[in-house]
Amino acid sequence: MKYKKIPPCKTCGQHFDNIFDATDHLVDDLDEPPFDPKLILPGGYQLLIGSLLRTIYDNADTPDYVKEITQGTFATLYAAETSPKKMKMFIEDLIIDEHMRGIDYEIEDFLKNYKKDGE
Repeated sequence: MKYKKIPPCKTCGQHFDNIFDATDHLVDDLDEPPFDPKLILPGGYQLLIGSLLRTIYDNADTPDYVKEITQGTFATLYAAETSPKKMKMFIEDLIIDEHMRGIDYEIEDFLKNYKKDGE
């Protein structure tokens, strides 16, 4: 599905590449907290649906990562519907995996910069 071009900001004329950037700009102009809608799940858990959609959009060129994200989300929904104990265990695993992925990227970036500086 092709969307219409996002109109520029009526106040400052800034153009936007995507709806996420346009929404961030609008929220900043209104001095509101960041827009990140939540889906309330059983047991009081929340799925940050705004962050989820933004992450999928940002990683659209990385299909394997998008597959991980969508499968993790589906599993989270299942766990929330079936058992809070399963949900807690699953979320802990996802958080650990996500933090480890971030650490991997940081180490890789550090080593690239270290090699450049050391050469």
